[in-house]
Amino acid sequence: MAKNLVVVESPAKAKTIEKYMGKDYQVLASMGHVRDLPKSSFAVEVNGGVKLSYEPIGRASAKKAVAAIRAAAKKADTVWLAPDPDREGEAIAWHVAELVRLKPENTRRVAFNEITRKAVTTAFASPRALDMNLVDAQQARRAVDRIVGYKLSPLLWRTVGPNLSAGRVQSAALHLVVERERAIRAFKPVEYWDLTATLATPQDATLQAVHPVGEKEKYSLGDGAAAAGVADTARPGPWTVVRVKKSERTRKPPAPFKTSTLQQAASSNLGWPTWRTMKVAQSLYEAGHITYMRTDSTNLSADARVEIGALVGDKFGAGYHQPREFTAKTKGAQEAHEAIRPAVIAKTPADMPRALSDEQHILYEMIWQRTIACQMADAIYDATTVDLESNGVPFRATGQVVKFDGYMRVYLERSDDDPDEVVRTLPEVSEGDLLDLRALDSAQHFTQPPPRFTEATLVREMERVGIGRPSTYAATVKVLNDREYVRSESRRLFPTARGEVVCELLEAHFAEVVDVDFTARMEEDLDNIAEGAKKMGPVVREFFDSFEARLEEQKDKMTRPERPTDQQCPECSRPVVKKFGKHGLWFLSCTGWPDDCKWSQQLDE
Repeated sequence: MAKNLVVVESPAKAKTIEKYMGKDYQVLASMGHVRDLPKSSFAVEVNGGVKLSYEPIGRASAKKAVAAIRAAAKKADTVWLAPDPDREGEAIAWHVAELVRLKPENTRRVAFNEITRKAVTTAFASPRALDMNLVDAQQARRAVDRIVGYKLSPLLWRTVGPNLSAGRVQSAALHLVVERERAIRAFKPVEYWDLTATLATPQDATLQAVHPVGEKEKYSLGDGAAAAGVADTARPGPWTVVRVKKSERTRKPPAPFKTSTLQQAASSNLGWPTWRTMKVAQSLYEAGHITYMRTDSTNLSADARVEIGALVGDKFGAGYHQPREFTAKTKGAQEAHEAIRPAVIAKTPADMPRALSDEQHILYEMIWQRTIACQMADAIYDATTVDLESNGVPFRATGQVVKFDGYMRVYLERSDDDPDEVVRTLPEVSEGDLLDLRALDSAQHFTQPPPRFTEATLVREMERVGIGRPSTYAATVKVLNDREYVRSESRRLFPTARGEVVCELLEAHFAEVVDVDFTARMEEDLDNIAEGAKKMGPVVREFFDSFEARLEEQKDKMTRPERPTDQQCPECSRPVVKKFGKHGLWFLSCTGWPDDCKWSQQLDE
């Protein structure tokens, strides 16, 4: 019988760890959380202190896992709790200990950032006690989220429709999407024109030069007539090169991945939603192929940097290696993890086992490339700017040539909102050269509204304003989709009618729930609890008291949305209003409906 019991969350993680442990160790999976707040009651007690009432998870797999852990724990000399190294993992470890009633003197907590033999062995050599600050931070998050969801959602059911929810982070995230849509609707496009001259050198090479020159002048041609007038002035020539400027430019590699940037890169390069990225990343982590995937750190360990340097030198030459440290972290970052990187740097994508799925392989390749690139030299460009003039009208041609590819030999970065990059090379010209005009074309443009969010750029914005954390980004976006508050079209997020109505009601009656600054301050309070700087009780109680008072004040004022129109009822001539139906669509209704008049008309979605 094994003297040691090791408890992790998943069978995949258990299988990987089992390979590194001797016969005296038995590894069992808890199948995720073993306890949770009940769905049937509030379960948050705020009397003096703060107490959360949990119940065992009712799934058959969870019950079976707990029974196996309980039986094995009775026979083991030591129980090692090894869930993930963050607040959620710490909470799972605590719940297992509480539910199974583990003896503190026989219980050890071990945490590792990667599931490799070295990392696991090191962790087991230096166990610790459960960190109740981390547990309390997770409990406080559950408490404040339960307060908002349990107290506010019934008001939405009454005024908007069934199966809706409000949430501390999800409602603030929804507000970001709705605000962006409002900005797009309010946007007034401005017309502008430009001219493109196709010019030939004495050697018959061609280049294209553009007017207006520079950002300040970009919108100076406001209509076709203005463009035609400038074109008529410039067309006769002579077209003279007045300045040639050559310079060397560098481009630095991006930092290694953290949770949000991994989600953004998978969205841009693979078209994946955030939940899919995290699911595949989790499978790679649990199989021991990458480090922990929920992190807001871009730091790499000294050992990892040395290994990357050796690999870069071996594969590409010493000139491609440039050691770098990336230590900047997101405001309010949680535990000090590493960036997301391969667990074994030397294991290239080609070396990965065939047992990997296509999804796992492509994501591992992207993580490997980005990790290697971050310790490589800058890319170097030769950039050329040619300024020309014709009858006082300035034109400019720009081009660049890659002189040294550096990190770009391994990795090229782009994001969802980046325009397609057009790189041109220019023929050799000198100051004073006269060029021949081959064509002079004008083009009409309009200024563009801000782009709608993709899932990944929404996560980037959530991170920027400080709402949510690596462990909650994907789940928050998924809730917005599942509740039909947003819809995705060509990967862009549009608020639905239901989403906009919910946002409007919350803005009018519970402004703090959609206020990103308020939500960010709560995230900071949770971080302070995790660090031991604040206690769970006072933070939750202050939130509860404030929210309860607001709820009491607003609960009878929150009514089903209604908007006036300039129409009259065709049956009784009363005014007609626009109402929001319980099925998530607007309809027209007589103000006498439903008692005095039955007329109504469904509107198209």
